[in-house]
Amino acid sequence: MKLTTVELTNTNVSLTAYVLDSSQGMSNMGNRPAVLILPGGAYRACSEREAEPIAMAFLAEGYQAFTLQYSINQNAVFPKPLNDAEEALELIQENSSKWGIDPDKIAVCGFSAGGHLAAALGTMGKIRPNAMILGYPCIVESMSRIFPVPVPGVDKSVDALTPPTFIFHTYEDRLVPVSNALTFAEALNHANVPFEMHIFTKGVHGLSLARPHTSGGLRSMVEPAVAQWFRLCISWLRGIFGEFASERESVQVDSVDQYSLDVQLGVLWKNEVCKQVILAAIPVLGESPNQEAMEVPLRAILDFGGDLLSEAAAIQLDHQLRLVPVPPR
Repeated sequence: MKLTTVELTNTNVSLTAYVLDSSQGMSNMGNRPAVLILPGGAYRACSEREAEPIAMAFLAEGYQAFTLQYSINQNAVFPKPLNDAEEALELIQENSSKWGIDPDKIAVCGFSAGGHLAAALGTMGKIRPNAMILGYPCIVESMSRIFPVPVPGVDKSVDALTPPTFIFHTYEDRLVPVSNALTFAEALNHANVPFEMHIFTKGVHGLSLARPHTSGGLRSMVEPAVAQWFRLCISWLRGIFGEFASERESVQVDSVDQYSLDVQLGVLWKNEVCKQVILAAIPVLGESPNQEAMEVPLRAILDFGGDLLSEAAAIQLDHQLRLVPVPPR
């Protein structure tokens, strides 16, 4: 994984990219969906509990993830935060090839005030995401009372271009009443924008993933029922963006320009010279390795095997393989 932080135009605004590496062993995941995460914090801060842990959760599902530290406090006067989100989304789109992203599968995920900003991006942005995920979002204009500066209500800006939306909230939330989610859902329904909403009975405001590692040590921030939101969200996203391809019965090995440890064992095995060189170095492989071994690079087998070869022996084997001529195509 590559971790990159990019400073954006406004003061103290930055985008952190968590980009999973491409892999020959996961060729079905070359261009992945991406999620732009906007943590909450009442436009006074950007909550750490709603930033990197959320990114890690999406990464584990195969998505590229980005967290935005947007304009806060007196710098949060609109449209500055919206400009930050627009600039971040534009940067992700422009670098989609570099970062292994499908530019038509970018979601925004926001919590509380970040949910307000995510909804603003999806309803008012000059460019918009392809899907929205809103966790206990501030929506209506009267919520400005908890912010350092006035912000616009976003329910009035929902239109036909607003992307499909996933919302979760709790009935017990007293800081940001559940009426915010209900109001936004009604606006989506009126504009014929597809949405899915989950209102959980118990749970305070700011639950993040509602699990111990995002609780900050507070028992009140752990709510197993609410923790279901992430699994439900992934299922919903798959309905919007589709699942990663997994139809093939087996991996098809291809020809290469040069033999090396980074070539699939099945390809190397087709060349008798490569096969004998490998067996001389790793006799435990035997004449007929199993199909799973044939479908991965030899280096991955060595890494998995641990003590199959010393580092020096692996370098020597790689050198020997590179000397074997590749037959003309």
